[in-house]
Amino acid sequence: MANIWTIMIYELRRLMKSRSMVLNMFLLPLVLIFLLGASLSGVMGDQPTPTIDKVRVAIVNLSAKGIDGSAMISEFLRNAEVRQMVVPVETDNRQAAESGLRSGKYGYAVVIPADFDSRVQSGGEAKLEFILGKNPTDNLVVETVFDNYLSTVNYRQAAAVTLGPAVLSAAAPVAAETASVKLGELGEKGTGYTSSQYYAVSMMLMFLLYSGLTVSTSLFNEKENHTLFRINSMPVKGSQLFIGKMLGVGAVTVLQNAAIIILTHLLFGVHWGDQPLLLALFCLLMIVASMMLSIIISMFSKTGAGARSVVSVLTVCMTFISGGMVPLPESFVNSIGAFTLNHWAMQAILRMMLHADVSTIMPHLGTMALICLVMISIAVAAYRKVGYHE
Repeated sequence: MANIWTIMIYELRRLMKSRSMVLNMFLLPLVLIFLLGASLSGVMGDQPTPTIDKVRVAIVNLSAKGIDGSAMISEFLRNAEVRQMVVPVETDNRQAAESGLRSGKYGYAVVIPADFDSRVQSGGEAKLEFILGKNPTDNLVVETVFDNYLSTVNYRQAAAVTLGPAVLSAAAPVAAETASVKLGELGEKGTGYTSSQYYAVSMMLMFLLYSGLTVSTSLFNEKENHTLFRINSMPVKGSQLFIGKMLGVGAVTVLQNAAIIILTHLLFGVHWGDQPLLLALFCLLMIVASMMLSIIISMFSKTGAGARSVVSVLTVCMTFISGGMVPLPESFVNSIGAFTLNHWAMQAILRMMLHADVSTIMPHLGTMALICLVMISIAVAAYRKVGYHE
């Protein structure tokens, strides 16, 4: 056991002394996350939420008494919630309203029948005439506001017909009790993530896959520098050297992983969810899986360059297929992407960011654990068959 710890500490010192290694493992991931998150924010749709501008609405009362000619409409338009979206402007007649719509002076027009109040108070249906403007968004906003009002009035009228005239007083006047229009996003309840979150996960997992490349490089350096023969002449077993190197690289990778999570949160505001222990477990499983994959490849490769090439190609391919480079269709990611290592960890971490229920994440954890067990078994079998020697 002492030999394993000695080899691990030596490996740690060797890796941390290399400036290029430190830059590639700690600085490069942060740079990539920043660049991808900033440049591809439009792809993920995390743009600032737009605002609703107030719409100037021409009000035409056919009773020739202006807005005040209808007590119900006048009461409705004085409501604070309605005023946040509609600016009522009294006009003399329909022609003036239509002229203002054509010139862009008004965004919408509402024509109030002369008998609107009396019809409603006698139990009739509430109707208004709408004249659309040039802007579809303004039309939608104003239609929603007035349609909500008319629906409320007519609902109360139907109740009055059913329950009797005693409830007619509830229909007049009617004010907007709640906001008629609310601007929001489908993802604001935890169903969407930003580009910075997405690429923080994908780049972190890609660099965890690259940690296997460090293991492969370290193992072949001993062979290529002809130091493995001298180590084997000492009272050190090949398995001890093997395990010590893996632990050393694993410790550095854990530091790299923690640095990515902490620094992206502090610098870029990336929220990693509220399950830190579960997040750490997925990262640990990803490190184990990537190292086992690299070891299996190294056992059957004749040269270090060949092993590094295979690991690099597999890392890039798995990152792309799992949607790590650019968001891909779910049908593709969930079919072909499911055969990659980082797919299961990536989908689970993204769900953690969205505060998904733990029960939806546990299947991913079970799959990752099974993958690690299978790869550990293959790596052990490969070591027993091939061994680690010059």
